[in-house]
Amino acid sequence: MPVAISDFMVSPANKDVLTRMNAITMEVAASKARPTPDICVYHSFEPVEQEWRMLEGGRHVSVHQSLTWCKAWALNMNPELAIVVGRMRGRTVFILPLEILQTEFGRIARFIGARFSNLNTGLFNESFALGLSKADVKTILASIRRQMAGRADLIQLSNMPETWRGVPVPWLCAGSIENHNRAYQLPLRASMEETLEQIHAKRKRKLYRKSIRQFEKVGGFEHVIAETAEEKNALLTVFFRQKAERLQEMHLPNPFRDDNIQAFFRDAALSSQDMANAALTVQALRLKDANRTIVAVAGLSRKGGHVLCQFGSVDNDVVPAASPGEFLFYLMIEQACADRAAIFDFGIGYQLYKKNWCPVETRHLDALVPISLRGKAGAFAISAGTRMKAAVKRNRTLYALIQRFRADTQGAIEPEHAD
Repeated sequence: MPVAISDFMVSPANKDVLTRMNAITMEVAASKARPTPDICVYHSFEPVEQEWRMLEGGRHVSVHQSLTWCKAWALNMNPELAIVVGRMRGRTVFILPLEILQTEFGRIARFIGARFSNLNTGLFNESFALGLSKADVKTILASIRRQMAGRADLIQLSNMPETWRGVPVPWLCAGSIENHNRAYQLPLRASMEETLEQIHAKRKRKLYRKSIRQFEKVGGFEHVIAETAEEKNALLTVFFRQKAERLQEMHLPNPFRDDNIQAFFRDAALSSQDMANAALTVQALRLKDANRTIVAVAGLSRKGGHVLCQFGSVDNDVVPAASPGEFLFYLMIEQACADRAAIFDFGIGYQLYKKNWCPVETRHLDALVPISLRGKAGAFAISAGTRMKAAVKRNRTLYALIQRFRADTQGAIEPEHAD
């Protein structure tokens, strides 16, 4: 048991120094007394499904780390899984659901489905996370590095907020860099009227009335929330077509073009039965014309009070003056207020329409944990690339030119994000 340094026969000048040394000594003693989680790495979901279901119920856990979301991704993408589990005294306190990908920087372990993740947290017990110090997190990461040695060169944990739903995300304690993308959220109030007061209410209501008039000219509209498998598949088919056409017109890469990506979203939607905790729901704006034309489609996830927009598409050729995409957002936010949700999250990546809807802008951070020498070089390159992307995105003209180039070479370049 370490003995603290006492203030015996010291001059006043040395008293502050000894007090600081006492504090450090006692902190070290406390950290040594605190048990370190036992780390196991699994390559399938089955051994940890029950523990996973328990941890994912916490409101601070992202929907992207839900078992439904991760299993749908794994089913269609067949990645090499590395599910890192931490246990203390036989109780699971955290899970990091990772997949390992071969990249130019070596073998990188990152969150399952990170390519389409708007927000990541991992899964962890709230009381466990609140009791962690920076030294504790470093010790845990060192243990994970030892377990992952020979399997991966680098662990890349991306798109994590500093805190989520009032709980700090622990993996950032040991160091992080700011992601080049930020997220945009609209806090929801008891009614749509109260919610709009945060964001140019007069202008939003004016646009809403204008859209109503335009839709009335073509026979009216209906807000569709797909319930059956047939409805979900039909709306997703419309979305994939609309998105492809729109991105082609804009000379932008299409992240939804691959069949396995489309199958992933279909499986995520079909496996979502509970609307209050859904990996993916599909909604649309449909005209009451002879063809029952779908003019806008959106995919939403919901985890308790958190509603997260995953994607959206529009057909602006039918009633462009009605702004169908903007109008569908209005209807979905209104529905979320009625359902007593707390946050409508537009996800990561700057778009003007997000800025116009959202008074809250959230920084996202990335943690890079090198395992091998190659991983250290990769972490340096990725950090430099992130900073360069942030600088480029601040230059809208340059960013537009790069997006055009990516569209021309999209077969060889992975999109940064689905939006």
